[in-house]
Amino acid sequence: MTTDTPMQRGGTGELRTDLAPLTSRFGLLESAESATWLSGRMGDDSVPGPSTYWIDAIVTLPEADYQALLDDYTAVDTTTAPVVESPLDEQLPDGQYLASPELDAAFSQDAFRSTVHLSTDGQTLILRSVFQ
Repeated sequence: MTTDTPMQRGGTGELRTDLAPLTSRFGLLESAESATWLSGRMGDDSVPGPSTYWIDAIVTLPEADYQALLDDYTAVDTTTAPVVESPLDEQLPDGQYLASPELDAAFSQDAFRSTVHLSTDGQTLILRSVFQ
């Protein structure tokens, strides 16, 4: 399963700002300054079995951490804009974005599959992740 797999996404629609659920799952976000995010479960709630969960997040990083991601994961200009669920999509920063397969892989450890964009504002990371 990837972040692009078409599936119904369920969730409360509640925007969250607590960092611990993100920093505990994604070590590269441990020094995040702030975040706004949504999460939920994919698929039909009436179907039994293992669940697949999703997280969409807009994260503000210290400038040094943002720069380290650029240096370590070769993010380059992309014409593909990040996709996140509503109402989080209203908070996406304007402007250009950077991305790379290496950056996606850095946030796709263990059971997590992630797509990551960096805003060219120098601090903002956009994360879309699915996991079991």
